[in-house]
Amino acid sequence: MDLFIFDNIEKDETIQAILEKDNTALLRGIIRFAETEGVTGNSLREYVASKLANDDNVLSQLAKSGKNIGQDLYRLAALDIEMIYKRLFNTKIKYQPSGNDTGYFSAYTESIRGITEAGTAGELLDRLIAHYKKLGCGIMAKYIAFKFDGEITGVPDTDKTVFDDIVGMDYQKKVLIDNTKAFAEGRYANNVLLFGDRGSGKSSSVKALLNMFAGDGLRLIELPKSSITLIPKLTKELESSPHRYILFLDDLTFEKHDTEYRALKIAMDGQVQASAGNVLVYATSNRRHLIRETWADRDGGEVHVNDTKQETLSLAERFGISLFFPAPDPKQYIEIVRVLLARGGVEMTEEIRKEAVRWEMNYGGKSGRCAKQFANDYLSKHA
Repeated sequence: MDLFIFDNIEKDETIQAILEKDNTALLRGIIRFAETEGVTGNSLREYVASKLANDDNVLSQLAKSGKNIGQDLYRLAALDIEMIYKRLFNTKIKYQPSGNDTGYFSAYTESIRGITEAGTAGELLDRLIAHYKKLGCGIMAKYIAFKFDGEITGVPDTDKTVFDDIVGMDYQKKVLIDNTKAFAEGRYANNVLLFGDRGSGKSSSVKALLNMFAGDGLRLIELPKSSITLIPKLTKELESSPHRYILFLDDLTFEKHDTEYRALKIAMDGQVQASAGNVLVYATSNRRHLIRETWADRDGGEVHVNDTKQETLSLAERFGISLFFPAPDPKQYIEIVRVLLARGGVEMTEEIRKEAVRWEMNYGGKSGRCAKQFANDYLSKHA
């Protein structure tokens, strides 16, 4: 087709099958797509729309980074789309997909539907550019949560936790929401350390932030401690995205001999390269200072003990906000149980209170997690 901008799609086997009228190869490709990625009933047209929406080209790169699209570039893209619309978009094939959930973010599926339904070539191009500007392209457009271990993978079924599920911690929740709202709106915001007792709602709070602000462009990337050294490379890849990313380090603790904590210090504050304005680090830990200490670290061995202490504290100080999540006291524990049971239609009684106390004594002590586990068990048996 001799395309100027969207020439990548010509290399696709299914696109070639359309052009060569190879119906067997075409149907094979459409079946695979429709049953794994399809969100409309017009599978062939959607296939072309999806290839265009996820094509990494000079137009999509400029649009997703918010840069200007010149008249000549737009004109050449319009010539491409005119040809694509005539030769690919109006090809017909009868195949009705099964309609299973793809796990894609709702805004992505809505955008793909809109691109698929474009009535003219000009409308198709404008909807593509709007898609790039709002969502970007490729895997980062399809999901709101990701895992990174050197390679980014999408998480199709994200945790649906909301802040109403986390009973108490009102101050902590407000600080988190205010900071993340500022970040999502493009204002100054801080890296955050959530520390405290296990099961107190630290990780759940971060997941609740994603569900609250995903519609505003917030995305979450969870990475293990072993990938900390790759954060500068990752942030470089993310800086041209229209989204704002929280790099989530869950249950983070360092041993004294670990080197990753120095890499994290540099990634957060200290590298020559400017930090990406659309990336923050949120970490959870049972420890305020993150690096495991012994009394020997404080009392013996090294001449300049204060220097050692400063090194130990310096990582925690890279987080502009540190929030303590304490374990609930006995009254708070029972209140959490009461609220969770009430949501399931069960009213707290003295007998239930005694069962809840026995549960926490047998299963790990008073915590929000323990209260939720008791409530789930009780509701499964009685509600």
